Amino acid sequence: MQIQSLKIGQLRNISSCQLRFSDQLNIFYGQNGAGKSSLLEAIYTLGNGKSFRTAKHSKVINKEADAFTVFAQFFNGDTNHKIGLMRERSGDIQIKLDGEKVTKLSSLSKSLPMQILAPEQYELLTKGPSARRKLMDWGVFHVEHSFLLDWQRALKILKQRNQSLKQATNYQQISPWDKQLAPLSETIHQQRLNYIEQLEPIYQNILSKFLPQIESRFSLYAGWKGDESLEEVLLRQFSLDIKTGFTHSSIQKADLKILIDNQLAAEQLSRGQQKLVTIALKLAQLKLMQQRQSGYPVFLLDDIGAELDVNHQQILLDFLAKQPEKQQIFITSVHLDPLKRLIKGYNNAKVFHVEHGQISEKNNN
Repeated sequence: MQIQSLKIGQLRNISSCQLRFSDQLNIFYGQNGAGKSSLLEAIYTLGNGKSFRTAKHSKVINKEADAFTVFAQFFNGDTNHKIGLMRERSGDIQIKLDGEKVTKLSSLSKSLPMQILAPEQYELLTKGPSARRKLMDWGVFHVEHSFLLDWQRALKILKQRNQSLKQATNYQQISPWDKQLAPLSETIHQQRLNYIEQLEPIYQNILSKFLPQIESRFSLYAGWKGDESLEEVLLRQFSLDIKTGFTHSSIQKADLKILIDNQLAAEQLSRGQQKLVTIALKLAQLKLMQQRQSGYPVFLLDDIGAELDVNHQQILLDFLAKQPEKQQIFITSVHLDPLKRLIKGYNNAKVFHVEHGQISEKNNN
């Protein structure tokens, strides 16, 4: 997966720009507030339909405009594709892939997969389970082809069950939904379990480079207690569910728990160590996709120097220096000097300077 060219209009402080990229390494450097993260935000939006920095779409649009646009040409396998996206201040969004309207964001993720490592995600361990569940499901989605359909069916049944809870007077009225939901949830749980079992040793190996004194492992909470079947749990919790009007146990409550000495990592590690755990987890997901030949997601690394000391920054750069030729990487940094060694290790690298929303390509020699 490689993005060949990008055109941005009215996105934050980038009024207009057209860029052509290296299919391997691309570096953007400049002072804070120059627009470096906005470039990655534009790229990320093409693959996800939304920003990684804010849920408020209007904040991404230039103050003088009513909408922002992003267009790109990219390779997926041996096929060239074109994609375009416009987001209006009202929240309306228009997306076209090879001239066809896109209505499902999952189509973007499948066509243009991306993995991002940014300061906004370094609180992964301390936030609620939703972010960890999304991170896990992103990986399962890209290595298990049936996952998306199973997941969509389960969520539809959950929605129907919740609607029925508001009207039901006895469990027999809910039971038909549970007979569909329970086996489907068990399948999804097994898909998630299979994925983290593959991910865990890769994660542990990478983490050992950053934190050699720490041993960590995963524990997957299915969304219901493991000593009961989901159907038994749903029956037992019926009175609670009908009282509140929603389902308390199923796949929507799952959590990928990161443990240190059988305790939650968030309770055992410093803030800096938690950040390194998140980095190791993201890098492990990237490596697993490569090993499984599930593709080479575009890798976005925002603000490489943020809260990373020189030693750990170099470990991260050493990992990036060993990436396969088909892996495309985008990195932002305030300073260029720490990245010069990485740049020299690539036959095909491009360097861009960003200043006040203006982007110019520089000679990387």
